[in-house]
Amino acid sequence: MTVDNTASGGTEVEAQRTRSDWTEFERPSTAVVVAVAEAIDVDTDQLPVLNEYVDGDALDTLLRESDAGVEVSFAYDSVTVRASSDGELVVTSHR
Repeated sequence: MTVDNTASGGTEVEAQRTRSDWTEFERPSTAVVVAVAEAIDVDTDQLPVLNEYVDGDALDTLLRESDAGVEVSFAYDSVTVRASSDGELVVTSHR
């Protein structure tokens, strides 16, 4: 895990960024839930259902079946998730 400090409106904000590879999982949506849980140090069953934020099946299809370099970004619980069709998964927590 790397920690990035960035200035935001003159106020110092600490953001924790976790990188992983969703291709290690059968479904990208599963990788998102696991990565978010790890990033904010909770069990996966303590997170809200992913489909309340993004359609998990559509996310899986988009990332797994895309020939072009696709990247999606969305808010999930208290983090920002960025996933790309090349396997990169980045979770940024502002806690």
